[in-house]
Amino acid sequence: MKYSLSAKNLVCRNLESRASYCADLLHADSTREITGVLRSDSGLLSYTFNQAVTNAVMPARILQRFVVDYFAERHSPFTLWHCANKPFDDSEMLELGLKRGPSLVAMAVEVQRLAADESPPPELDGRLQISPAETADLDAYGELQAALYNGEREGPQIRKFYRQLQEVPEQKRSRLKFYLARLEGEVVAAGCLFASADALGFYDTVTREDCRGRGIGRAMFHHLVAQALKSHHKHAVALTPEDRQALMLEAGFFAVGEVASYRFEP
Repeated sequence: MKYSLSAKNLVCRNLESRASYCADLLHADSTREITGVLRSDSGLLSYTFNQAVTNAVMPARILQRFVVDYFAERHSPFTLWHCANKPFDDSEMLELGLKRGPSLVAMAVEVQRLAADESPPPELDGRLQISPAETADLDAYGELQAALYNGEREGPQIRKFYRQLQEVPEQKRSRLKFYLARLEGEVVAAGCLFASADALGFYDTVTREDCRGRGIGRAMFHHLVAQALKSHHKHAVALTPEDRQALMLEAGFFAVGEVASYRFEP
């Protein structure tokens, strides 16, 4: 793989594919695309699951008509991910009601170059168990994801997504693989792999707040790496905050660009 624009495009295509896949699981045929922008509507009042992904800079009026007006009419929040190397004008986006958030670093790697370290810290050895989440576990998975937004409307919407996902047959959501870490039987961390046509995406790795700093998140991440190494995928991709690159670089990922984020609240 050449770690260039083509590698960043792998990340963005995976992001687009996951956005549309998650939305369509609950709200069938809800993704639309025009040149340069994809829009996915989950039917929830959630900026986590209502998403737009752009790979080009376009006139503000097009973005407004195709994305902003659509969600505004439904009183729905959403997140816009901007993948193009040329940035939007933040002041122009603000006029549309899109507030700039922290950018994420796009990461990519050829799977065969990954290296997993599945040895937990000695104090966790024999106590931490990581396994695929069964359908009945999706409530616990959603609870961990929602805990990041306690006190906000987003939290209940995330819980609702995973409750509704329990009603979706497993074979219909087979491209999403959820994992839970249990410390002496208690759920303490979660993570997800999403399979698109050309890459395996790492998403949603989170550790319960009172359990952070003990190596649990690191153990979850390396468990996902081990699963990727067992897969048929040639490439793996991820998005991560700038200050959390070290773990991914350690496993073999490369930083391949920046993805800007904007949030719309009606």
